[in-house]
Amino acid sequence: MSAGSEFQPLENHRLSPEKAAEEEKIFETRQATPSAPQHFLPILLMGKLRHEKERTCPTMLLGSLLLMVATVAVAQQKVEQAAGFRHTYRIQQGQCNYIFLLPEPELCLQEPGNSLQRDTPTRAGHLGEWPSQRVRQLEKALENSTQRLQKLERYILMNLKSELVQTQRNAVQNQTSPVLELGTSLLNETLKLTNRKTQTSHQTVNQTSRMESQMEETLLSQDQLEKQLLLHSHELHRLQGHNSALETRIQALETQQQAELVALQSEKEQLQRLLSRHSGTLDGVERTLRAASTNSTLLQNQQRQLLESVQRLMRAFAQQPVSLVTPAKAAEPVFQDCAEIQRSGIKISGIYTIRVPNMTEPRKVFCDMETKGGGWTLIQRRENGVETFQRNWQDYKQGFGRPAGEHWLGNEVIHQLTSRAAYSLYVELKDWEGNTAYAQYKTFRVGSEEQLYRLFLSGLNGTAGRQSGLFMQGVNFSTRDADNDICHCHCAQLLSGGWWFDACGGSNLNGVYYTFNYHLNKLNGIRWQYYKGPSYSLRATRMMIRPVGV
Repeated sequence: MSAGSEFQPLENHRLSPEKAAEEEKIFETRQATPSAPQHFLPILLMGKLRHEKERTCPTMLLGSLLLMVATVAVAQQKVEQAAGFRHTYRIQQGQCNYIFLLPEPELCLQEPGNSLQRDTPTRAGHLGEWPSQRVRQLEKALENSTQRLQKLERYILMNLKSELVQTQRNAVQNQTSPVLELGTSLLNETLKLTNRKTQTSHQTVNQTSRMESQMEETLLSQDQLEKQLLLHSHELHRLQGHNSALETRIQALETQQQAELVALQSEKEQLQRLLSRHSGTLDGVERTLRAASTNSTLLQNQQRQLLESVQRLMRAFAQQPVSLVTPAKAAEPVFQDCAEIQRSGIKISGIYTIRVPNMTEPRKVFCDMETKGGGWTLIQRRENGVETFQRNWQDYKQGFGRPAGEHWLGNEVIHQLTSRAAYSLYVELKDWEGNTAYAQYKTFRVGSEEQLYRLFLSGLNGTAGRQSGLFMQGVNFSTRDADNDICHCHCAQLLSGGWWFDACGGSNLNGVYYTFNYHLNKLNGIRWQYYKGPSYSLRATRMMIRPVGV
């Protein structure tokens, strides 16, 4: 067998570290014994194995399998010491290269009984044939070593096959486990990133929803502000129109006053002419009296006779006084309100006179004897706009207007009436479509002037809305010259008239009277918010009171 022959490598087999150390120790022991003759024996070499491609060689992956190489150690001690080098043999099997280091052999004589020694040439007689014999000996030793290696390989394959299979499985498992752990780690990281992304998406959606809600609220607020601004601008235009109408009316009044002044001047001139004429007449009378003075004696005599006649008559009256005195009339009945007039038997609605407590002068009032059982005393009426209700505190205190038409009875009279007994209030409302509604309060009372004629109400029912147009908690009375409401805008000047304003809302039955086709969108008109809305001016209203229980 030549040195370049290729051996079948022991792939996928590994020699244990203990066995490799033992073989290396045996080899070193034999190399370190110079006295003993060296024979051509197979020796296991440790190391000296170079793998050109580690990743593709299965023998090196299993842990540096020690290959057994048979070397022939035939040399004497002298040759062994003189040889400072070793022969190198390279054998390639597939992708693996095996390198064998062989020592220089010592020549020894052939001895019987040893095949290796028989093949060795003698020192003296065969020095000329030593190279060829050496080659043959080496080949035979290599062949013997090869046979032993094959036997050892079969032994290893038979005994270590199961261990190699298990080692392969363990290696696969060892390589698979990190991959699984890496995959699990990657899945966990991916799951975390997915959760973060989901949370970020939810947060983004929530923030977007909040921003959309805020935008909608802002748009709604802006729309409301625009509507209020539009209403205020309409109201401003209306007030400007109203001011223009007032200015036109004032100019008309000024023109009328100038015309009346001219008429008065003309009448003055006429009176002066009449006085001049009358002065001439008086002069004529004086002349007539002077002419008649001559007849004064006769007239004096006649006067004397008349005086005597008068004296006689006076004496006659003094003697008989009873027969001449006429009997006094019976005392007229005194009523304090329309309910007492109704109880006296009068059932016809009309104007009557009542005596109000703590007031010196009697008052003319209108009594309604038909509505809801009758006995109602009117304290307010609006029906045609003849009477102006834009008045001061004193006018509303004393009252104004005619009882048969538009009027306000007077805050002081209302206070005196509602203070002596419990009264109820009936409010009648008429619109421009021919409908009538009412609001009736179980109790109604007005405080004194020191209390700013404060209103006290309770117990609402009727058809003029579910809520009260008048504030039930108590509101002070306000006029254009007495701001007693809770608003900084002075409701009596802004909305016109005198009324129990709270914050300019609810109602105002003493506002400006607007005729048909001009009664809509009028905040300062005659209004009752919960019947026709805050800007509908009514056609007619009445406010009536009577004692509770009638």
